[in-house]
Amino acid sequence: MGRKGYVMDVALLQQSFAEVKPQQEAFAEAFYRRLFALYPQTIPLFATTNMKRQQSLLMATLELVVAGVARGDNVIPSVEQLGRRHAIYGVKAEHYPMVGQALLETFKQFLQDKWTAQVEATWAQAYVMITDLMRRAGERHLIAINTPEENSRV
Repeated sequence: MGRKGYVMDVALLQQSFAEVKPQQEAFAEAFYRRLFALYPQTIPLFATTNMKRQQSLLMATLELVVAGVARGDNVIPSVEQLGRRHAIYGVKAEHYPMVGQALLETFKQFLQDKWTAQVEATWAQAYVMITDLMRRAGERHLIAINTPEENSRV
């Protein structure tokens, strides 16, 4: 069960991801092109990033989440770890909706007539659920690493 009583259509998530997977390199390239075109302020976050590797990581992460959810795996620890890493990289709460918009628009581009209101709602719901976990884990991590331990205070 998703948030607010919404039941996520896991099969639809799998099916739509399977449609773009054969074109994963082109999909990832298109996603980052779109992200940077829509939100040039995100470009500095990737200044020292090997973009080919980043594109592979994007697709691997999407696959991990889609396959994990489909199998009923607990993907929360992996997603929270991803959130902690992204917080260290400088990703802030306001970046998540930007990435979400670029991701949904890229799915729409690649799925074409298979992009329906139901597919959009399913991916939007999945993205919000995942990024809520990531954002909260990242915020907790930054607080933890920036808060002196009780016994180190003088």
